[in-house]
Amino acid sequence: MSRAKMMRRIILPSAFRRALPAYGNEVIFMLQASAIASVVTIMDLTGAARFVYARFYAPFEAFLFVAAIYLCLTFSIIYFFRHLEKRLLAHLKPQG
Repeated sequence: MSRAKMMRRIILPSAFRRALPAYGNEVIFMLQASAIASVVTIMDLTGAARFVYARFYAPFEAFLFVAAIYLCLTFSIIYFFRHLEKRLLAHLKPQG
């Protein structure tokens, strides 16, 4: 078996399966860190909510809506990575 074929069929799939849970956590952390980064420079959902609050004086509606969006995004990312993990780690599931 050539080195390229060995990497493609054995080593990289195994490494991807092991790295997938940590990568899923990093994706969620980056999503949540974007809300913190909006305080400094970036205009994201939290920055847009702050703009709505400043313009219309409606803090609860704006920030609750943004929280719901972040919640939906986080749960959809978690669902995607769980589905991917279940599919890639199906061979480790107990038979019976």
